[in-house]
Amino acid sequence: MKLKVSFRNVSKQYVLYKKQSDKIKGLFFPNKNEKGFFAVRDVSFDVYEGETIGFVGINGSGKSTMSNLLAKIIPPTSGEIDMDGQPSLIAIAAGLNNQLSGKDNIRLKCLMMGLTNKEIDELYEKIVEFADIGDFIDQPVKSYSSGMKSRLGFAISAHIDPDILIIDEALSVGDQTFYQKCVDRITEFKEQGKTIFFVSHSISQIQKICDRVAWMHYGELRMFDNTKKVVKEYKEFVDWFNKLSKKEKKEYQLKHKEGRKGVQKTEKVSRYQENGKRRSLFGPALQVTILAVLTILLALSMFSDRPLRTLATFGAISSDKTEAPQSKNPQTKGAPDMKKVDQQAIVTADPLTVYKDQAMKKKADVILPFGQEVQAVAENKQTVQIKTATETYFVKPVALQKAEKLKSLSIGPGQFNSYVSPASAGSYEYLLSFLGKEESVLKRRMQTLSSIKSDQGDTIERLTTEKTDYVIQNGQANTIVFREVMSISPSTLGLTEQNVLMNEKQTKFAVKGENNLFVIDNEQHTLTISVIK
Repeated sequence: MKLKVSFRNVSKQYVLYKKQSDKIKGLFFPNKNEKGFFAVRDVSFDVYEGETIGFVGINGSGKSTMSNLLAKIIPPTSGEIDMDGQPSLIAIAAGLNNQLSGKDNIRLKCLMMGLTNKEIDELYEKIVEFADIGDFIDQPVKSYSSGMKSRLGFAISAHIDPDILIIDEALSVGDQTFYQKCVDRITEFKEQGKTIFFVSHSISQIQKICDRVAWMHYGELRMFDNTKKVVKEYKEFVDWFNKLSKKEKKEYQLKHKEGRKGVQKTEKVSRYQENGKRRSLFGPALQVTILAVLTILLALSMFSDRPLRTLATFGAISSDKTEAPQSKNPQTKGAPDMKKVDQQAIVTADPLTVYKDQAMKKKADVILPFGQEVQAVAENKQTVQIKTATETYFVKPVALQKAEKLKSLSIGPGQFNSYVSPASAGSYEYLLSFLGKEESVLKRRMQTLSSIKSDQGDTIERLTTEKTDYVIQNGQANTIVFREVMSISPSTLGLTEQNVLMNEKQTKFAVKGENNLFVIDNEQHTLTISVIK
C-alpha cells in the first residue's frame, strides 16, 4: 500500500507566558531553561492510502492539535511530517469568514483550495444542495447556528475532492439526516482510496467509520491499532476513570498535566531534507530578529522620498522639487496651442506615464495608477495637461476618460461591505462616516491614526489596525482605501462592462455612483472610494 502520512517523533510545544510583554521578550531572548507545555509529544505513526484513522481521547489530550498538524495549520516544534497529498480540514466554521455570505464563502474557500471560477460554478449547486441550509446561503455566516456552519463547511470540503480529509468533531452538531449524508460521503471517499482522519468523542461513530484508531492521552500516543482493539482498551480506561472520586480525578489530571511541562525544546530534527542530508534551520530568535529588522526598514522607507505604499496606491510622487512646466516654457514653442477645459478626468491607463513637457519627451518620475482622479486643465488633439494635488503634467488623451462621460449608477458603499477584510467589515460603516470629514475630526476621533507625508505635500492617514487608509487633500479625507479586499468582478455587483471602466488585463475597474467613485484593484486587493468633486 502507498504511504500517505508519516509522523516521526513529532512534538508541538507552547511556552506559557503570563504577560504579553514576556512573550515579546521571549521571541528575542529565549530562555532555554524556561518550561513549556507539550500539546503533543514524540508521536510517530504511518498511515496508508485508503485508510480511515480515528482519534479518541479525553478533553485536552491533543486531538485537535493533531488535526491542526495534519492540516498544516501549525508547524511541529520538532520531528518530521511527510504527507503525500493536499489535506483539507473540516471543523465547525473552519475556514469560514463570518462577515461573508454562505455563497461568498463557497467561492472563497474553493479559490483558496486552488479551484478555478469555472470549476467553482460547476460545483456550486451540488455544494448548496448538500449543505441544505435554504435561503441562509445568501446570509452572513455570523447569523448561522453551529450546525449550519458545520454543514456548509463539510459540504464545501467534501466536494473539492481532497487527497486527505481531516474531520474534527464536525459531525457532532448535525442532525441524524445530515449525519447519514456525511457518512455516505465518507464511505464514497473510502471507496475512492482517499485517506481520512476522524476526530470524535463518539465511540459509535469511530467504530462505524474507522479502520484503525489512535488513542491520544495527555499529548502522547498511548495506543495505535485496529479499531476493535483500541476502542476496547479506551472504554475500559473511561469506565475506570469515571469510577474515581472527584478528588482522585483532579489528582490524576494534575499529575499528567504537570508531566506535559518541560524545558523548551529546540528543533533537533529538521522538518526538511535535501538530497538525503539534514538541512539545519536558523533558530527562531534569529528568524524573528531578521523579520523585525526588515519590518523597521520597510517602515522607514515610508518616510523616504518615495514611500512604497503611496507609490503603489496613489502614484503622483515626484522625486525632486522641479515644478512642471507651464505653457510659457520655451520647450513648448512650436507645439499646437492648448484649449482650456477644466474638467475632472479618470486615469484609464494601467499605469499612466506622465511627462514634464508638452512635447512629451521628458518623462516625470511619477506613475499614476488606474482609476485615479485628476483635473484636466487644457488639451489639444495630441496632449492633455493635467493637474494632481500639487503638480502639473502632460499625458496622451487616450490615457484618460472624462468623468462626465462615465454614467452615474445607483451604487453605494454598502454594496461592498461583504468584500472587505474581516478586520474592517465590523466597523465598515463607521470608517466610511469619516469620508469627506476634516483632518482634525479624524485625528480627534481616531487615536490610532499615523501620518505619512509625500514630497508633494499630500498626507496619507493610515489606520493600520483596520486595514484602512485615508487620503487627506486640502485638509479633508476625500478618499478611503480598504486593503485586503476579496476579488470583485462587475458581474458580482450586477454591472455590465459597458457601465464600468476596465484596464486591459481586466483585473481592475472603476464605477461611478451618485456620490462616490469606486476603484477595485484585484491585483493589490484594494477598494478605493472617493468623494465625487
